Amino acid sequence: MSHSTPTSPDTASRPTSRWRPKSARRQPERTHGHQSAQYPTASGGGSSSSRSASGPSVPWSKGLIPGVAIALGALVVVEIAVLLGVVAGGSADLSWATGLGLGAQLWLLSLGIPLEVSVAPLAGAEAQTGVVSLAPLGLSALTAVLAFVAGTRLARRAPYGAGLAAAVVTTAMTHALVACAVAVATQTGMARVHPLQALLTGGLIVLVATAGGALIAGGTPAALVGAATVERARKAGQEMRWAGSYLWAVLRAATVAVVAALGVGALVVAAALVIGWQQVVTIQQQLGSDAAGDTVFFALHAALLPNFVVWALSWASGAGFYLGQGALVSPAGSSVETLPLLPIFGALPPQDAPTVLAAAPALVVLCGVLAGWWFVREGENHLGEWIAIRIPWRMISAPVVIVVTGLLIGAVTALLVAAVVALASGSLGVGRMDLVGPGVWESAAVIGLEVAIGAALGAAVGPWAEQGRAVRAPVTTTPATSPTAAPSAKAEPKPTETPEPAPTSLPADAPVRGAERGTQPDPPRDEPEQSAGSSTTAPRVKQPKPSRGALERDREEQRRAAIEQKQRRRMEEADLKAQKRYAAAEKRRQRRKAARDK
Repeated sequence: MSHSTPTSPDTASRPTSRWRPKSARRQPERTHGHQSAQYPTASGGGSSSSRSASGPSVPWSKGLIPGVAIALGALVVVEIAVLLGVVAGGSADLSWATGLGLGAQLWLLSLGIPLEVSVAPLAGAEAQTGVVSLAPLGLSALTAVLAFVAGTRLARRAPYGAGLAAAVVTTAMTHALVACAVAVATQTGMARVHPLQALLTGGLIVLVATAGGALIAGGTPAALVGAATVERARKAGQEMRWAGSYLWAVLRAATVAVVAALGVGALVVAAALVIGWQQVVTIQQQLGSDAAGDTVFFALHAALLPNFVVWALSWASGAGFYLGQGALVSPAGSSVETLPLLPIFGALPPQDAPTVLAAAPALVVLCGVLAGWWFVREGENHLGEWIAIRIPWRMISAPVVIVVTGLLIGAVTALLVAAVVALASGSLGVGRMDLVGPGVWESAAVIGLEVAIGAALGAAVGPWAEQGRAVRAPVTTTPATSPTAAPSAKAEPKPTETPEPAPTSLPADAPVRGAERGTQPDPPRDEPEQSAGSSTTAPRVKQPKPSRGALERDREEQRRAAIEQKQRRRMEEADLKAQKRYAAAEKRRQRRKAARDK
């Protein structure tokens, strides 16, 4: 007999089955007009659709205020420094308005925007035009730091998975608009900046630095492009993910090489200053500047210090750098006749350089060795595994993998070095000073080749070094079984114990085969009979040796499993950080609401 249950109007429309789709089980709650985010737990719960649609996207207008703040912050610092120099110099020819215009043009120059100048060498003579494009990277670093901080603040205030790309692009565009307005306002007869060029290139540094800050603070690419885009990328084929992991590892290895090479450049600058300090002081005294002038020179050297580091790197590689047309400075010697009026150039090596300086390129090769070793330790050499599977002969596949790894790391390093050298080089106006700094493609080619050689060496030596580290790793053993424990002189030998026979499933009184005939038990069928003089141990059955392809496939499967486990661990860590950040934002929102209610 069935019993009917009365249904209410609310439950009449519900499905009779208890099953409901996942999207219908957990609906996001609305708080303060925004849709709260659902985050997957460490066990992998949650769906990509709920993650992409749960959090509010960051509007493009969020980048307006950061863009203006970055521009004004760097511009004010440069203007204050220039005005202090004008006041300290006490020159009657430079007014406050001229100082402000000079500071604004110097700020535009730090953004990579060239400055067109017109100089009349003599009174009444025709003016000569030229371009000043040598950007003081110290001031550029100030803008990059401010933009990086703005990117981190944007990422921390945004919900997890919300795309910040629109806000980042808006920040860069706003900064470019401010640069364009400053370029229009500072036009003079002697120096001018093209407004269109300021609009196109005035936001590049801000774009890169803001995106980097948002990516690092967010902990995942979803902070920039959104969780839905990341989920679609994860659903791509396994081969595509391996290719992306391999290229990303090559890029990071090249970054390691570039950072190490810049460290070499900094060491070269420090060593040159220590060796040639007396000459630097002599040039400073010949200029006859007072305390204010010394302060101005110090600020100028600080603004150009990153440029000098890049120049020193190019010198150490053997490519050298130029201080004007035909004035090359390299480890082989110097052809500079007239030095610019900067005391730091007193630390340059003499024209007849010592022979020991010819070994300076070995420092850049060591940077490549470090990059190759790092790449081996990263364990993302999927192309090498693919080559090893296709070429089963180790004597052929191993050199091919080493050469390919070195060439790829060297090529990416050359591209990165070309970008860095292009920022650190330029022109200083008219005449022979229209070329100052390293040659872009010369330095990139030489440094890329040296890093490629070093990376190949690092890729060849890296596995041996890692194997040696694994062998030298301490093994936790008991004192009785430790191989390094010295035997005691008073220790007595233990009596030899006879091992007990293994138990069988037969009862104790079961008849043994052949016992009723008074003969020995028949040997097992799988083992031959033992003769009287032979050993009592059974011969070992020879196992078939696995093929080379089977070993490579097993190794590849283990590598794939390790990579997937690492990716899952990174995703779980990023999700945990996002949950903590969202919880903190929710607490702040509740406190603000409570304060408003009071």
